[in-house]
Amino acid sequence: MNRVHIKTYGCQMNERDSEAVAAMLRARGYRIVPEEADCDILLLNTCSVRDAAEPKAIGKAGHLSARKKKQPDFILGILGCMAQNRGAELLDRLPDVDLIVGTQKFHQVPDYLDNLRAAQAAGVPVGETIVDTGDEAGSQN
Repeated sequence: MNRVHIKTYGCQMNERDSEAVAAMLRARGYRIVPEEADCDILLLNTCSVRDAAEPKAIGKAGHLSARKKKQPDFILGILGCMAQNRGAELLDRLPDVDLIVGTQKFHQVPDYLDNLRAAQAAGVPVGETIVDTGDEAGSQN
């Protein structure tokens, strides 16, 4: 139940950030899977500037809402610049997103996923989306 797929939209920095998040998740016992269909957790790491990345990610997340309705334990997260810039405003268009994490909080993703998974395992409804787009002292993102 800890199979993660990370879909990256945008620039080389996003690719690097996705690799860093994947490494942190692997260290925590999550398995990174190459195929979206095989995951329990899907993280969209997205740029706000390049190649229409933001509309693509919003479209993808909207499409995944159907999967979320069929599989309530499926976790959908948005990471990166779009999350940083738009924050909780994304929930107006994407109410089924479980996690929104900005560029300065990537290191928190494993903890947030652990918390979401623990709540699911305990049968506790998560209720609210985790949104963390705050500034982090010493962050260079």
